[in-house]
Amino acid sequence: MTEKYELLYDNTNRILKINTESGDECIVESGAMVSMTPNFKISSQTNGMKKALGRLFSGDSFFMQKYKAEGNGELLIAPAFLGDIKAIEMNGSERYRLGKSSFLAAIGQVKMDIKSGGSKGFLSGEGLIQKEAYGVGTLFISAYGAIHEINLNEGEQYIVDSNHLVLWDSNMEYTVELANGFVGSITGGEGLVCKFTGPGRILIQTRNPQNMMQNSK
Repeated sequence: MTEKYELLYDNTNRILKINTESGDECIVESGAMVSMTPNFKISSQTNGMKKALGRLFSGDSFFMQKYKAEGNGELLIAPAFLGDIKAIEMNGSERYRLGKSSFLAAIGQVKMDIKSGGSKGFLSGEGLIQKEAYGVGTLFISAYGAIHEINLNEGEQYIVDSNHLVLWDSNMEYTVELANGFVGSITGGEGLVCKFTGPGRILIQTRNPQNMMQNSK
């Protein structure tokens, strides 16, 4: 039996291979498709203008793409940054918020929704609008560098630079605080961190894409 997906190559050069049968659907971040067999029907997945605008304000690309297989085939997908890809198996009981640019793809009945990040999202640099994943299936997230998992017990606290956030439990409590005695770019999140309180799960990336973009200027 052919596996539904494969993660190819090592952690810094990961590429996702999705193996499909007729009728399978994949939601893919716009621009992430590398190559594919010619058996897919492609359409935009905006979920309405409100959600499309939400994606715009959250700092991600305007569209996701839906690939529907009209026969057996394969789809190769790669993230924008050099780094890892992780598969998150979802059984319908969990909801996850996603950091900027961490959504890569989803198969099965995983749905993407738009939620308000409120003032915390704005201050932390995660945006007024945040993406939320829920449903049953497999969610694929990507990171700049490796992906590190943190599991907090009830009442346990942990501090993360917002630029390193990849995914966290939607119901986790967190506050936005100064990392030191000064405020940098408030929209970029410089000098600000998120202080989470458990229980819950947090995934972070080991490299900061903000630093890469600044160094490339």
